[in-house]
Amino acid sequence: MTSILNVKDLSVRFLQDGLIIDAVNKISFQVTKGETVALVGESGSGKSVTALSTAALLGKAALVSGQISIDGDSIDPKNEKALQKLRGNKLSFIFQEPMTSLNPLHTIEKQLSETITLHQSLNKETLRDNCETLLEKVGIRDAKYRLNAYPHQLSGGQRQRVMIAMAIANRPKILIADEPTTALDVTIQAQILDLLSDLKKEFGMSMLFITHDLNIVRKIADRVCVMSAGKIVEQGITNDVFEKPKHEYTKKLLKAVSVLGPKPVPSNSKKILQTEETKVWFPIHRGFLKRTVGHIKALNAATFDVKTSETLGIVGESGSGKSTVALALMRLIEFEGKINFDGKNIGKLKTKELRKMRSDMQIVFQDPFGSLSPRMTCAQIIAEGLEVHQSKNSDAIQLLVDEVMQEVGLDPAVKHRYPHEFSGGQRQRIAIARAMVLKPKLIILDEPTSALDRTVQFQIVQLLKKLQEKYGLAYIFISHDLTVIRAMSHRILVMKQGDIIESGFTDQIFNDPKEAYTRQLLMAANS
Repeated sequence: MTSILNVKDLSVRFLQDGLIIDAVNKISFQVTKGETVALVGESGSGKSVTALSTAALLGKAALVSGQISIDGDSIDPKNEKALQKLRGNKLSFIFQEPMTSLNPLHTIEKQLSETITLHQSLNKETLRDNCETLLEKVGIRDAKYRLNAYPHQLSGGQRQRVMIAMAIANRPKILIADEPTTALDVTIQAQILDLLSDLKKEFGMSMLFITHDLNIVRKIADRVCVMSAGKIVEQGITNDVFEKPKHEYTKKLLKAVSVLGPKPVPSNSKKILQTEETKVWFPIHRGFLKRTVGHIKALNAATFDVKTSETLGIVGESGSGKSTVALALMRLIEFEGKINFDGKNIGKLKTKELRKMRSDMQIVFQDPFGSLSPRMTCAQIIAEGLEVHQSKNSDAIQLLVDEVMQEVGLDPAVKHRYPHEFSGGQRQRIAIARAMVLKPKLIILDEPTSALDRTVQFQIVQLLKKLQEKYGLAYIFISHDLTVIRAMSHRILVMKQGDIIESGFTDQIFNDPKEAYTRQLLMAANS
C-alpha cells in the first residue's frame, strides 16, 4: 500500500523555564492510502504534538528531529512557501473546539472562501457555488442562507461540520482530526463520525484520528497507535489491540472504559430536592417597543426528586434543557413552578436566605479551566466559599483547604500554584474541592468529565462515588456521555426539547427504554 503519511524517529522537545521537556520521543508510524490510524492516550502523552509536527505547526519553541513525509514529499520546517502549499491542500486539520478555531468576526462564506482561494483561482460566482456545495456535502441544511451566518449563530455540531467543510475544500490526501467529537452529544458525535467515514471513502482520503475515546477508535480506526509519555507503547490492527492488548498501559486504558455502577441508595435516604411543574421560558422580543412575540421553551413542566446518597443522571442532546435545569435549581435564572430544597421553596427565598442555602447546594462546571479564575491560586479558589459563608480565621481556613485537597487527591504542597499549572484532571479536582469544602448536601455536576481523558474520567468518577458514600451527598449528574452516566447514576431523566420524555432506574433505561428517542441515544452511543 502507498504510504501517505510517514513518520520516522520523530522527537519533539520544548525549552521551558530553563528545562528541556521531552514531549515526543523517537516515534515511528505510517498512514497508508485510504486508511484511518488512531493515536490514543491520556493528556500529555504527545498525541496533539505529534499531529501538529506533521505540518510544522509547533513554532520556533519546539526542537524537532526525525523525518516526516506527506505523499512522498519530505517536510522541511524552514521552507515556509512549501508548507503553505501543503497545509489545507495535501494535508488538512480538524480541531477539537470549532468555536475557537473559527473566526467569530467573519461569515462562514468568507472563511470557506479563504481556504479555497489560497490554493485555487476561481471567479466569485464559482467560489460561492463551491462553498454552498461544501456545506451541503457536510450535511448543513439551507446551505445557501447559512453562508451568511457567523459561527455563534450555529450549533456545536454545525460548527464542526463547517470545520470539516473547510478541511475537505481542496480534497486533501490526508485529514488529521484532533479530538473532533469530544464536546458533542452522542447523536451528533455519531453523525460526525459517519460523515467523516463517508467523505473519506468518497475522496479516497487517509485519516489520522487523535482521541482519548476508545469507543470511537473501535468504530472508526483500521489501526491504532497507543501513546504514553511521548512514546508509542503499542500499535497494530484495532481489533487485535482491543482483544489482546500487550502493554500494561493499553490494558489500563481499556479497563477505564468499563466502570461499575454506583452502590444502592440506603433505605433510610430522604428527599433533599423536589421540583413540581418547573418551567423556564425565555421571551422573544421584537419591534421598536420590544413586544413579546413568542418564547424559547427551554424547560417545560419538569417534575422530579433526588434523595440523599442518590445520583440522578440527566441526559439529552444540546438544547434539550439539561443545563437550564441546573441553572434553575441554583436560582441563577428565573423560573415558574416550585423547587423545594431541604424543605424550603427556593423561589420564595430572599437574598440573604438564598446565599445561606447555596452553601448547601454547590455546582461543578464542564470546563474547569474556564470556571477557575486564572488570577487566583488553588488555595484562594478553594477558600473563597469559606470566606463568603463562614466566619473563620485564616489559619482555620487554610487547614480546611489542606484537608479537602487531600480528600480529592491533591497534594496541599501545590496549593499556591495557579490553574494553568495543573492538568485537566487536577483542575477538575480543584473544582470539586471548591464545592466540597463547604460540606454541601447536594452537588450539581454539569458535564464534569466531558473534557477529560477516559483514565482521568475513571479517577473522577471513583472520587465522586467515594465522597458520596462518605458524606451521603446527593448528586445531579448532567452529561451526554452514557458510559459515565451509567457508572454514576441510580436513576436517569431523558430530556428532549425542554421536556422530560422518560425517567426510571438506570438498568431499566439502558436495558428496556420505552421511548424511541431514548433508543436512538443508546444506539448512537453503542453503534
